[in-house]
Amino acid sequence: MDIALNVKPVTKGSPEAAYAKNLYEEAFPEIERAGFEALLDSLKSGKADFFVFAEGEAPIGFALVLLPGSYAYILFYAIDSGKRNSGWGTAVLRHIRAQYPDRKLILDIEAPSAEAENSEERLRRLRFYERNGFRQTGADMRDASGIYSILSEDGSFDMAGFLESYAILPEIFPDTEIWQDGKRAYPE
Repeated sequence: MDIALNVKPVTKGSPEAAYAKNLYEEAFPEIERAGFEALLDSLKSGKADFFVFAEGEAPIGFALVLLPGSYAYILFYAIDSGKRNSGWGTAVLRHIRAQYPDRKLILDIEAPSAEAENSEERLRRLRFYERNGFRQTGADMRDASGIYSILSEDGSFDMAGFLESYAILPEIFPDTEIWQDGKRAYPE
């Protein structure tokens, strides 16, 4: 399948923002979400890019990418449920890679856990990212909503570089801890 993406920036009050907000609320449980306005506010500082991806004019997904530091941190990324498993997710990741050639991509996912109610979904998500070149780093983020494994394109992880990229998140997600190799690294 030859996939051609139409990429549109999300701006406050735009149709793209309305679409992204609806998909954001559908795709992410409330406990994992920040206020949508806080996400839009991150655009003002130039610390993030927010895109809607479309097939022609029909939107199929979105991505919010944080940019401070040495990483391009894919904070939120979702594909419409009717478009999943048909190549669109991979096409979006390829676009994001091409958009930031001088930065390593990083993201986080719900940590795989056999005890989790959605354990199969978590494993499918991990396998998808692994097929697209991401590897577990040995680092994770922990907050009231759970534990999230941090993945990077090659499995390497630079805590200092990540913390530069992470700098915007305490405002959006207070009380998050970052752990590496079983030890809390942030806050110290």
